[in-house]
Amino acid sequence: MKKTYIFTLAMALILSSCGGNGSKNIEKTTSDSTSGDIPVLKAEKGDIVFVRMDSIVNNFDMYHDLRKGYEEDVTKAETEMRTKANVFQKDVNDFTEKSNKGLITRSQAEQEQERLIRRQQSLEEEHNKVRNELAEKEIVLLNQIQHAIMTYVNKYNEGKGYSMIISTTGNSTVLYGNPGLDITNEIIKGINEEYIKSR
Repeated sequence: MKKTYIFTLAMALILSSCGGNGSKNIEKTTSDSTSGDIPVLKAEKGDIVFVRMDSIVNNFDMYHDLRKGYEEDVTKAETEMRTKANVFQKDVNDFTEKSNKGLITRSQAEQEQERLIRRQQSLEEEHNKVRNELAEKEIVLLNQIQHAIMTYVNKYNEGKGYSMIISTTGNSTVLYGNPGLDITNEIIKGINEEYIKSR
């Protein structure tokens, strides 16, 4: 239950669920030397525009707030489980030492061994339960972020009237797009303003 792994998994899931491939490379929307003569368009009603979803997620205040809370939950769960595992290991070591030194009867050793096995099973069940709860929280977090983005984009487009808004991450989906059709920064600005109002 490593924090880094869970966070990486969370990023991959949200980016893939929003139509991306999980890459953190942000595509360049500026013209290169071979296409430097192409004028920058101004997106208008009916146009097909695009957003860089990785950039939206990485700059969305709600994402950072939820991720911080989630990472705190993970750290707390890891600490609690580590403490319980250490106490259990100490009891196992004490039992082994007493048994090896002949300080307890065979009957007592069998009873203690059974008790320790039951404790171990209980700890494993608790660990699995905590891990499942964290996985469920992670899915809810990703759904909340995706829902917030989609809700805002739909509301935003009511006023713009674009025919289509394409989601891209890194260099996927949109191989080239005129910089004027990239509405990523408008979405980032608007979605953060909306989020601040809702807090």
